Amino acid sequence: MTECLVATTTRLERYRMTMDQIRGEEYPMMATKTYLDHAGTTIPAKSMLKATYEDLVSNLYGNPHSEHNDSVRTSRKVDAVRRQTLRFFKADPAHFDVIFVANASAAIKLVGECFRDASEKKKKGFWLGYHRDCHTSVVGLREASKGRHHCFKDDRDVNQWINAGAQFNRDARRQRSKDQLGLFAYPGQSNMTGRRLPLSWSENIRASHLQDNMYTLLDAAGLATSCQIDLSDPRRAPDFMTVSFYKIFGGPNLGALIVRKVAGDVLRFQKDFGGGSVDMVISMGATWHAKKSELHDRMEYGTLPFQSIIQLGHAFNAHQKIYGSMDAISKHTTSLTRLLYRALTSLRHSNGRNMVVVYNDVQDYAYGNALLQGGNIAFNLIDQDGYLVGYTDVEKRANDYNISIRSGSLCNPGGFAHYLNWSPEEMKRAYEAGHRCSNPTQLMNGKPTGVVRVSLGAMSNVTDVDKFIWFIRNNYYNMATTSTARSHPIRHHNSCNNLGMYCDKAVDSATETLRSFDLASSSSEDDPIKTLRARVSLAQLHRPSTARSWVGNQFSKLNSRSKMPTKIAA
Repeated sequence: MTECLVATTTRLERYRMTMDQIRGEEYPMMATKTYLDHAGTTIPAKSMLKATYEDLVSNLYGNPHSEHNDSVRTSRKVDAVRRQTLRFFKADPAHFDVIFVANASAAIKLVGECFRDASEKKKKGFWLGYHRDCHTSVVGLREASKGRHHCFKDDRDVNQWINAGAQFNRDARRQRSKDQLGLFAYPGQSNMTGRRLPLSWSENIRASHLQDNMYTLLDAAGLATSCQIDLSDPRRAPDFMTVSFYKIFGGPNLGALIVRKVAGDVLRFQKDFGGGSVDMVISMGATWHAKKSELHDRMEYGTLPFQSIIQLGHAFNAHQKIYGSMDAISKHTTSLTRLLYRALTSLRHSNGRNMVVVYNDVQDYAYGNALLQGGNIAFNLIDQDGYLVGYTDVEKRANDYNISIRSGSLCNPGGFAHYLNWSPEEMKRAYEAGHRCSNPTQLMNGKPTGVVRVSLGAMSNVTDVDKFIWFIRNNYYNMATTSTARSHPIRHHNSCNNLGMYCDKAVDSATETLRSFDLASSSSEDDPIKTLRARVSLAQLHRPSTARSWVGNQFSKLNSRSKMPTKIAA
């Protein structure tokens, strides 16, 4: 690359070391890679791996179910890491407990099983409400509910349910008897778009008419990667929170269920049990058992993955040493996400048509606000004629450039249906026609069956963004697709890509285009912003089609000056 595509003057959050030092010392495995799939897993730090190795070759750790010294050492280590986990989320051990599990999906499944068993004991079934943007693992809980369940279509739908009381709950799917268990589940951050959802819902539900027997589950697997989750006030915290540590630290392959202790009683109804979770079991002549009293002891079956838990302790230490705080990571990733979003949405073909359509329900100012948006961007590419480029084709092409991204429906069925405009009937027909999430048909009925997702992490840098934008510009600028399975030309969509998409809505296209130019800078003496503003008259703004054509031609002239995209200012 001969030119930097993204301005590096942005004030990124400073860590304790420079980003070059961090990448060179801690992440040598990234030297030849552009890794942009941090929502899948982030990259483990070298110092964390080294500390784990040195610990395990220097100390002997036994099975914690034994009582010899090596086992006692393990038990103490596990207890210390459990406390360390709570400190990481600013949770008081007096009010919260940690149950170690395989991953966030396992934690979600555990909650569902406990609610199923508790509701069967009361012979009522439990009610499940879940947000449209939930991960597949959360949606799967409805199969355990054996009762009423409801998918909330958006945030407004949730807020109406919380605030409007019985008048809003005429829909039988929303109704539940007062003594029926209820569970409301939602993601802290969409694993598809990166949009961050309100964290106030748990507190609001407790203050509403729904409070009796209604519990909340926060899937924080995505949110925890680049956000300081603060559980210091148990009154505002969710009853259950799930995390996957490999998404935060790159390892170990371990997750946790963080439980508000006052909500822990519902978990005690779990019917089955395993080794280490009971104080006494009768296997012959009777079917009696007594579970342990501590919540985490009775919920963790068999021998804990103690070596992974030991590694988790070193992950906490290395993470704090490298980055200082989650707040610093949040500021860093937010700045990079803003740069990436602006760069993507400024890419245009020579005819003025956008090269990218971004899927989200937020305005463009959200990219730069950590309360509203995380480090994910979901999008599709558009060719010069307005047709979609296959998303798996983009991922495969990126592999040729040592760029790691994710494509598909991303285990987010609600987001897939909403943003790509698929009805339930259409999804069933697509399945019957052979489409599978794991073996997709990229375009069906003129519509995409997935997206491209780029996600940033703590150790991402401007060069990563720069290389990815260059990759798109180098491979897809003025491209015309040749596939016989073309989509319909992109004319409208239900997401908020507010940088001048060609759509048949009552939008002033010229104004939108000028707004996008506010993000552009030029090294030439003639400022394109001033030129455009001087030439686009009020009359043209009242004739969007004329103005759109004129502005597109002007942009083509600007864009043709270089084979590289316009530089993007912070």
